[in-house]
Amino acid sequence: MKRPELKFVVILLLALALVTVPASACSAERTFSSISVSPNQEFKVTVNVANYGAAGQVLEKLPAGFTLVSSTLPERAVTVNGSEVSFLLMTETSFSYTLKSPETTGTYKIVGLLRDINKTESTILPADCSIIVSNSVSQEDDDDDSGGGGGGGGGGGGGASAEPQSNVAAKELSKKSVTSGERVRFEFPQGATCIRYVEFDAKKSMGKVTTIVEMLKEQSKLVSGLPEGTIYKNVNIWVGSGGIANSNNIANAVVGFRVEKNWLKNCGADNTSVTLWNYNNKAWSKLETKGVGGDDTYVFFESKTPGFGPFTIVVPSKSTELKPSKETDTTTPTTEKTVSNPAADEEKPSGKSSIPGFESAVAIGVIGAVYQILRRR
Repeated sequence: MKRPELKFVVILLLALALVTVPASACSAERTFSSISVSPNQEFKVTVNVANYGAAGQVLEKLPAGFTLVSSTLPERAVTVNGSEVSFLLMTETSFSYTLKSPETTGTYKIVGLLRDINKTESTILPADCSIIVSNSVSQEDDDDDSGGGGGGGGGGGGGASAEPQSNVAAKELSKKSVTSGERVRFEFPQGATCIRYVEFDAKKSMGKVTTIVEMLKEQSKLVSGLPEGTIYKNVNIWVGSGGIANSNNIANAVVGFRVEKNWLKNCGADNTSVTLWNYNNKAWSKLETKGVGGDDTYVFFESKTPGFGPFTIVVPSKSTELKPSKETDTTTPTTEKTVSNPAADEEKPSGKSSIPGFESAVAIGVIGAVYQILRRR
């Protein structure tokens, strides 16, 4: 075989290898601009993707009545087939699209999957992602089921986040009446973040209290670094306002959270290595953490915590340096609320549909790259 021909074969084989072998398992995560919207309201959905190879495809199954308005991807990369929407990816690590909600109120689920270059599929997380359509989100007050209103503590009031909202990827709220002597549990059933619940014993009555959980895009702007290890998620938990969630008012506080099984597998970590850390007094503290079950997608954990604020979920790694960040004292009150209004669940997209020309686009790209290389000889 002549040298030019040999060179061509080597380049072609390398190109094909790069196309067909993603670095690791593909993954995707979906967030909403708001977890509660009004009927006929437009809202943004953001999808972060990774490790899909030279090309990938996101398939989203929209709930009944929801319509696609626009997307940040080129028009030719988006295909609508009934309730399923396909997005063709080439180099994107993130994209967003805008939906319009239906006239009918309720809680709706959006499910989807990411398909990599080898057509290996991964569920877009969170798997139980929900959006609430409500005429009045203030209905949450009527849905409170945690017992009498007590009011003797001067009012725990609505929660307030100190995190700059530009660093918040998703959040969810829960509101309960806090009465002295009772065990209070704030649950987050919408699955907007990895936090499942917050629970504590009330030493004093504080009236209606709002708890906010925030999933962050990066490490919190309120911390000066991160613990050593591989970070799963950075989150904030805010209970009430004015620092009411202190040792004088609450006791025996725990945080329930979840970690994706595939993520643990990719990290080479097991369930016993997962820990939750809390940032307090300008330092990180490792919390006592235990496994409490799970499902097909997640492992569930519970940690005892002395307080609230910034948290991070960590598994050990060989070496992870602290990431410095300027501390910020920014208070951003929020008045968002959630409702609990059931509606029919949506099924996962079949995964059988694909964008026309998906494989052809990849093949043409490879051939074009090889041609350009040979042309320069």
